[in-house]
Amino acid sequence: MQIIEALIDWISFHWVTIIVIFHVSLSLLTSIHVLLYKENERTSLAWIGLVVFSPVIGTLFYWFFGINRIKRSAQKQYPQSLKETFQHEPIAINFHGLPQNWHAAIIAGHAIHPMNYLDGNNIEPLINGDNAYPAMIAAIHNANRAIVLSSYIFEYDSLGQQFVDALAKANQRGVAINVLLDGVGIGYSWHKSDYALKKLGVKTARFLPAISLTTVRFINLRNHRKILCIDGEVAFIGGMNISQDNVVKSAKNPIDDIHFKVTGPVIDQISQVFIEDWFFATRELIEFPRFEALQIAKKKSDTSSELQANNGAIVARVIQDGPDENHNRIRWTLINALVSAQKSVKIMTPYFVPDQALMSYLHAAALRGVSVEIIVPQHSNILFMDWVMEANYPRIIKHGVKIYKNNRPFDHSKIMIIDDIWSFIGSTNWDARSLEFNFEINMECFDPQLNENLTTLFTAKKENATLVVKEYLDPLSRFKKIRNNFFRLFSPYL
Repeated sequence: MQIIEALIDWISFHWVTIIVIFHVSLSLLTSIHVLLYKENERTSLAWIGLVVFSPVIGTLFYWFFGINRIKRSAQKQYPQSLKETFQHEPIAINFHGLPQNWHAAIIAGHAIHPMNYLDGNNIEPLINGDNAYPAMIAAIHNANRAIVLSSYIFEYDSLGQQFVDALAKANQRGVAINVLLDGVGIGYSWHKSDYALKKLGVKTARFLPAISLTTVRFINLRNHRKILCIDGEVAFIGGMNISQDNVVKSAKNPIDDIHFKVTGPVIDQISQVFIEDWFFATRELIEFPRFEALQIAKKKSDTSSELQANNGAIVARVIQDGPDENHNRIRWTLINALVSAQKSVKIMTPYFVPDQALMSYLHAAALRGVSVEIIVPQHSNILFMDWVMEANYPRIIKHGVKIYKNNRPFDHSKIMIIDDIWSFIGSTNWDARSLEFNFEINMECFDPQLNENLTTLFTAKKENATLVVKEYLDPLSRFKKIRNNFFRLFSPYL
């Protein structure tokens, strides 16, 4: 007892010194980690300042939100044999008869992401949930072998219940089903859709569950991918979550969006992304029917030319990105495409807060005489993000870049169109969260007809939008300008 009392007395007398030593030691270790693993000098300086001048709190904030642990742990979690399974052996570069000015971009594309460009694909835009959901549910009802579904948000509302019912019936028919939902996104719905699916016997998993004691440190890293693959024959990707709000004709709070129905060999690249995500979340390696194998089987049983005639003409490939070994691949793909632009760049995104590098390439394109047009919502679903975008408008409209505010309630569409040949579709927003912290899936497409269809949609949206001009920005009060620029400091975490 005397030893304990003496220890308590010693701590009581020296508690200030103990706290100072603890803070200095913790700050030193954290600052060393920042120096070793942060590439951006200004970001590193900001983190070190927060760690030093906010004792303990700054350090905790860094370890929760400031580091990318997935990049290292993901590499450890894949055994070498499985790594070989997940690898894609690139073949000799095939330009598929695409315009000469895009050949350099295709060469660079293979270096950025070693995934082959594949022809013979069909990609059909599905506008809003009014068109996308019936097609998706019908495909689930027609499934015979296997279904994989990944979504950031899967609300258990009247629309979500239709998906649950369709998946349950497919499960009863003996279809192998795997549903992967994001550990944070699942919280958008009070009644959890994965609970309902599990009760009906459908296999589900959560990607980095936010409430797990072992993974709470990953709360800032989210699986933002939206994937539905069925039987290796049809797939759906894009930016649309599963929510009644996307059924615009009947929603109380309508959300405009666009999804895509995909057929063709690129489906194998989509399903492979899901297989890797499922393994990461569950340590289970699943098998899924491959499009190429199915087509070989069909050719053996069907000697007619009908199958060949139904093949599409779109050259496409999947680009996956995330805070792991695939980090920055979408950012580099965007830069690569912007360098190749000759006539026009059209971007539609719910949030437009690009980093300095992307904004510089957009400005460089505009300075070359390329028409650069961006459409964002008049009001997004995140008030703080609206303030951040408003703070950036003066910087964006420099050098001839045009930005329009869509007058629809909220447009969640994500597309990028360059010239009359290249399109970029998928789940990625133009903000730091998507490009730094989220696991995303996009598709790089070469096809004049798809480009034309998306351009028609873009033009229709622009007709209902207001151009942001300097005269709109000047009357903003000083309070709003300070508020907007203050929240701009926190844009990576909004």
